[in-house]
Formats: sequence, C-alpha cells, structure tokens
Amino acid sequence: METILNEKEKIETPVEEIPPKKKKSAYWKTTAVIFSVTVILALASFITPFCDWYANNAYIYLCDGLTYLTAYLPFCLGEMMMYLGVAMVIFSVIFLILLIFLRKKPKYRRFCGGYFKTFLIMLLCVLFLYMPMWLIPFRSSVMGEGDTEKRREFTYEEIYALLEYSVNGLNQAAEEIEIAEDGKVLFPEIEETQQLINEALVNISEEFPRMRGFYPTVKPALCSDILERMWIGGYTYPFTMEATHNKYTSPTYQPILDAHELCHHKGYYKENEAEFVSQLALIKSDDPLLRFSAYDQMYDYVLGEFYETQDAIISDMIAEGSLKEPNWKDKDSVIAYIEQLNQIFGPIPEVSDRVHQINDAGYVIAEEIYEEDSHPIDEMPAVNEVIEETADVGWETQGEILQENTYDGVTLLLLQYFDGVLY
Repeated sequence: METILNEKEKIETPVEEIPPKKKKSAYWKTTAVIFSVTVILALASFITPFCDWYANNAYIYLCDGLTYLTAYLPFCLGEMMMYLGVAMVIFSVIFLILLIFLRKKPKYRRFCGGYFKTFLIMLLCVLFLYMPMWLIPFRSSVMGEGDTEKRREFTYEEIYALLEYSVNGLNQAAEEIEIAEDGKVLFPEIEETQQLINEALVNISEEFPRMRGFYPTVKPALCSDILERMWIGGYTYPFTMEATHNKYTSPTYQPILDAHELCHHKGYYKENEAEFVSQLALIKSDDPLLRFSAYDQMYDYVLGEFYETQDAIISDMIAEGSLKEPNWKDKDSVIAYIEQLNQIFGPIPEVSDRVHQINDAGYVIAEEIYEEDSHPIDEMPAVNEVIEETADVGWETQGEILQENTYDGVTLLLLQYFDGVLY
C-alpha cells in the first residue's frame, strides 16, 4: 500500500521544467568557423616545407582566379576597401563615444550591435583571406628553394664583375633608346610598356614557374601623393590580387617598379625576391627601356655592395699597416691617398653620359606630372609630418621583419645566380 502511495505522489508531484538551451545564431557559428580556419592557416604558415609547396604549386591558381575578377575594374578595389576600413575604424570610435551618452536608448544599442557585428565579420574575412593570399607564400623560404646551400661570401673581384656587367648592360640599353635631334628622349606609352613587362615576366616562367599565368594591369594609386611622401613606389593588395604604382614615377623607373609589384602578385612577397626576379626578367627583354630600367636598378644595388666591400678592404689594409690613412686636412696628403687607391683597385666601371641624359629626362617628366596635380597636404605641415613619421616607422619595421630579405638582399641573390656565369 505504501509503495502504491509513493508512486502516486511521484506522478502528482510537478516536475521542474528545465529551460531549453539557447541555440547559437548563424552569425556566431559562421564567425567561429572563419576564426578557426584562420587560426589553422596561421599555424600552417610556420611549416616552411608546406609554405614552399603551396607557393610553388597551389598559389598560382588562387592568384589567377581572383585576378580575373578584379583586373578589369576601372579602379583599385583593394584601395577602396582600405579606405572603407579606415572609415569604419573612425566611425567605431565615434559610435563608442556616443554609446556612453545613449546607452539607455534601445534603438541605438541595437544599431551599435549590428554595426560592430558587421565590422567584426569583415575584419575576420580580411584576416582569413590574408592567410592563403599573403602570409603562407610570404613565410616560404627564399625563392621557395628550401634549405638549398648556396655561397654567401663573394670576393671583391666577383662583385666587380657583376658591377661591370650591370654597367655594360645599362650603357648598351641606353644606346638603343631613341633620342630626337632636339635632345628629347622618346619614351613609349605606358600601356605599351606594361604589355611588354607582362611578356617579359611570362618569358622566364620556365625557370621560375610561379611567373606563368595571367597578369593584371598595374593601376595608378589614388593615394599617390601620400606614397610619394612616404617614398613608396607601389603597393600590392593580396586579398584582391591588384597591384598599384605611384603615378609620379619616372618612366625610366616605372618598368622595374611595375615588374616588382607583379612579382609580389605572383607570390614572391619578400622584397629581395621581387627585386631579383623582376630584374632578371627585364634584362632578358628585347625592349631597351625595360633593360635600361632593370640594369639601372641592378647597378644601384651592386654599386652599394661594391663600395662596402672596398671600404672593408681599405680598413683591413690600414689596420695591418700596408696602407696609411691620410691627413684629411692636408690636400696633398688626400690626393696622394686617392692616387694610391686608384693604383690598388683600378678604375670603377662608369655609366655613360647618355644614361644620365635619359634618367634626367625621366625625372623631368615625373616632376611635370606631379606639378599638374594639386597637393592639399602641402598646406598641412602637421599632416605631412605624421605621414613622414609613419613612413619612417614602416620602413624600420619592414627592415626588422625581413632582415636580410629586404631590398638590399637582392645583391646576394644576384651574386649567387651569376656564380659560374660571370665569374
């Protein structure tokens, strides 16, 4: 009887209802997936063999596929997205400040919630795209060659041979560039030059397979005035696969600049890689302006390395007593010292007067283009100072990240490439 009553009590006693768990919204599920995949790709970027395989074999398909979607836009989508991002950051600060005063307004709180959720998903999407489009190829080994052992030390004579090679190539290219009877250098149209650059890059794809495929037109940057003040020649937007250049660039420098940005576009994201591949591609071109631009750039880099090596030799000779440092206040002592150096090292290869004439003509054209535009920043010294300070920090940060793989590192790649060819 007692058992029956107990069972009856169990039936009649109301059971406390457990509230159902709230289901995660589609937004947060999507956010979690994007974030998780982004983290996985970021971790994969630490595996160098994987990065090398990806950059050398898989990246080209993603690159070409997206390039077809953005190449024919009359504006740079990547640059527009950059401006949108800056605007959204500014509005975020404004909306957060307003939230302090309007926090009791339900409509405003809902607006802020929607705005910041949109901002978050956009930010995550950009970070996600940067993984396969920039970070993974960027973290591959130099030229995607893995731990290949190559020479890292070169003699003064070998550096001299490369310097002489660049000077001879530059002087020869200058002879083939047409100059009118009135002294005006006849530069081709930019559209013609860009087509020749694309052809030159494709022509080395047998040696550098990443260079195969489709090439977009390098677009002039709307922010060229800012780039000019930051000493930036161009910029590549990996998440839209677009390349831009500073429109105030000399026509003698623009071919190597555009080729450099297009090498970034093809996955050579380290600066020494892009410099190296772009120079090799253009010096092999049949077009004299392309060769002139590449040899001129090569000459600048190799000349710097040449003087550094020469200075080191001089310092060693002074230290060991085989060369006496002059009295820099005594003119005769300095002249005798210079004559002694000339006897030791011999003449340095020099570029021709025609090279200087062509370069000077290019600088004049760049200045004319600059002067045709208005430059409101000139009237805002405080803004100009911020831009220059930002540039200094940016260049310094890039050097710390890239270390020997920054621009100056191209000389080592060139010396390694021509080892057994020139010396």
